[in-house]
Amino acid sequence: MENNQVQYIKPNYKILGRFVSECLKFIRTGQDISLAIKDFKAYFHYNRELVPPYLSSKPWIAHRAYLDLESKIRPDMQVLEFGSGGSTLYLADKVASIYSIEHDEKWFTEIHAKLKAYPKVTHILVKPEKKQGKPEYASINGLFSQGLDFEKYAHAADHLPNDSIDLLIIDGRVRPQCLINTVGKLKKGGILIFDNAERESYQNILQQVLSGWKVNRYAGVSVYDAFFSTTDIYVKPDH
Repeated sequence: MENNQVQYIKPNYKILGRFVSECLKFIRTGQDISLAIKDFKAYFHYNRELVPPYLSSKPWIAHRAYLDLESKIRPDMQVLEFGSGGSTLYLADKVASIYSIEHDEKWFTEIHAKLKAYPKVTHILVKPEKKQGKPEYASINGLFSQGLDFEKYAHAADHLPNDSIDLLIIDGRVRPQCLINTVGKLKKGGILIFDNAERESYQNILQQVLSGWKVNRYAGVSVYDAFFSTTDIYVKPDH
């Protein structure tokens, strides 16, 4: 940060107020808040200073999913990622290669400048088309996505061989279609990270495509975020 800029420090009462509000949401939906309460120290750290996850080179996922990911990273991993940012920068010097797909041109330009120092990262921009395409390729969760078709984006990794990826991260647009199109790229025993897995629009496809997969669901405190979220980490069966 420039020296002439003032770092905003969030007041303690605002941090605590939002934390209590998020815990109450969990209670209303019948979720267990015990882990969230244990993670308050991390929540306070993430929210004390307003720092975007990518500036800290951390993935913007649930806090406990981030801790789990840390334990699973290997230097020989081949990574495929939909949605670039903090996760790309976090993994850039920890794995063998990353193929990262981004749809937003402005965001791509900002992240791409930071990734030039990492030759193992292939960072590509696949912008959506301004047309009314197939319904499954319309993004219903992203801002400013109305009237855009993400079919080319969801198929941007079609050329990669099957059973060639160790870690698949789905955290961008049209996630159900990205999952359908790329799940075969993942090796047996490979790891799949599916972010914001609590969204109702994802439930059917997760159950259909990933039935029988081992999964750890991490719900609660998120990395550098005031709001709780859910990240699923799946392991592809060996058979």
